[in-house]
Amino acid sequence: MTVTDRIRGAAVPAARTEMDARLQELMALPSLAAQLLLHAAEQLTTSCPGEDLTITGWGRTLARADQRILSGYPQAVAQHAARRAMSALSAELWASARTRGEWAICLRFAAKTV
Repeated sequence: MTVTDRIRGAAVPAARTEMDARLQELMALPSLAAQLLLHAAEQLTTSCPGEDLTITGWGRTLARADQRILSGYPQAVAQHAARRAMSALSAELWASARTRGEWAICLRFAAKTV
């Protein structure tokens, strides 16, 4: 595939190689949903990992992760990523009480699926 520019004609091979390299870098990144879960997991491991995770604690953790990862994206993109992240969490995860550290492990595992 040749990239063309209306003014200059065909793209310079060096520019094309640079675009290909940047595209490969972007494709290697985790999805936004995975990044959201990974950031939440990081927060849970750095703040009292041995304590039980409360509903309030989960809400704060998710809000911080959302603010850090999804800020600046269009609303539709951010909502889609958040929905994908939440749908990766199984019902069994919600049913059992776990510590913040255990939740972090589960979130890291779930991030691999989205």
